[in-house]
Amino acid sequence: MNSCRILIVAALLMLLFPMTVAGVGTTNVTIGVNGYIVLNNDIYIELLDVGSDMGWSAQVHFYSYQDSVGTKKTLYIGDIPTSYTSGSGMTTKVTLDSVFSNGASFVIESSKKLYVTDRHAGEVETESVTVPKLTITRTIDPNAAEIGQTVKVTLTIKNTGNGTATDIMLDEGTIAKTYKDGCPSTIDDIAAGATKRIEYDLKIGDDAQSGTREMPASVLNYKGESSDSYSTQSRSSVLTIIAETVLLPEMTISIDPIDYVVTCGDNVPMVVTITNVGNATSEKVYVKGDLPLGVRLKGGELEPVYESVKPDKSEEYEVTLVANEEGKHVVEMKVMWADEEATAVFEFWAEKSGLEKYYIYIIAAIPILLILLWIIKRRREYSY
Repeated sequence: MNSCRILIVAALLMLLFPMTVAGVGTTNVTIGVNGYIVLNNDIYIELLDVGSDMGWSAQVHFYSYQDSVGTKKTLYIGDIPTSYTSGSGMTTKVTLDSVFSNGASFVIESSKKLYVTDRHAGEVETESVTVPKLTITRTIDPNAAEIGQTVKVTLTIKNTGNGTATDIMLDEGTIAKTYKDGCPSTIDDIAAGATKRIEYDLKIGDDAQSGTREMPASVLNYKGESSDSYSTQSRSSVLTIIAETVLLPEMTISIDPIDYVVTCGDNVPMVVTITNVGNATSEKVYVKGDLPLGVRLKGGELEPVYESVKPDKSEEYEVTLVANEEGKHVVEMKVMWADEEATAVFEFWAEKSGLEKYYIYIIAAIPILLILLWIIKRRREYSY
């Protein structure tokens, strides 16, 4: 008899008080489109519509007894919770959990215990809608190259949705005067959770302009299993095109004299240095020397020939000249390679020796000296 009384009292209490949702301050509810629920006889959550643009979403109208206008929000799966505070001060945080063809499921949190005190949820088909969601990332390796070179472009495509992406069309951006090799315009279906990698070569044309060039975004247009159309794109990329490096040898010639003023007949040493200051090896380097009149070669090879001279390398040799005539002498040395040449000049003065310079005066003084000696001798003879 007592047991029956207890059951009757419990039943009466359940009728008098609304149902408490499992879990203090948290509940999961499913609402059909155009349906609503009421929490704690205060907050209304009405589902206006569901959509798939920019990801699955739900349009929700929040209002309460003391806030009949309320606010309308669009919630997306994966977003942070959306807060709403009623006119009486009760606050809830609502998160979109999943979306169906004509309804949605929500997680609702509050600092208070939550009760669903009324509902008009409608008919909800809870079969999950399958939707593909592609992301595309593009890399260029290397991202700086010379005119005429080829770089590798990699497209990484991921399907982060829950449906297969079909009829995938690729609209790949390009840079003027560059040419794609192996870039597809269509891509095979990509299942949910799968990743596809595509590589192709991008050749920089010989007529391309050097500088930093922007490569427009890669665009993917695709469909889902329900034939809905979608589109996504990558970020734009930057490729630095470098002017082609021209490899050419460039020779210089220098002369290192020891003295600028010499005596006729003395040795005149001359050191000749050939240097390749270019960025390529020079084949067959010739040296030519032009000696002025009155100057002759006494020692060494004046005009050597080198089979090759590498970049930043030098060849040095020494010759000995002799000037037979006094005055200014100009020695011209020339280095020749390919169809180019460079010239160096060595100038020096040749003077006669002191004895040779005063030779005339000495010759003229000899008779006078002889006469003086004769006079001195005669004077001594007369003295005796």
